[in-house]
Amino acid sequence: MARKVSVKIQPKKGSEEAYFAEREQKLIRELRDRASKEKTAQYREEHKYHCFRCGTESLAEIDEGNVKIDICVNEGCGALHLDPGELKEIISHQQTIPSTRSAFLSIFKK
Repeated sequence: MARKVSVKIQPKKGSEEAYFAEREQKLIRELRDRASKEKTAQYREEHKYHCFRCGTESLAEIDEGNVKIDICVNEGCGALHLDPGELKEIISHQQTIPSTRSAFLSIFKK
């Protein structure tokens, strides 16, 4: 049984070929990174007001001090969405918890 062997000839370090090969690889990495960031930004923009729990476009935002809490107003869901660091901010300012709670509950009053 014959084994298949592949041989890749590396350009000599410091040669013109090595320089352009390295430059191409760097450009490819940069393009992939940029495409990934653009795709992520586009996805976030398209799903900006979608609830992570039920998937509907039904988030309302409540400003409470330095914290903005996203609440799903879809009947039967009511999920709370916090951005990174917001829970820490709420806990560090525990005096805002009662007012945040009343603001949240006021949405559901008829």
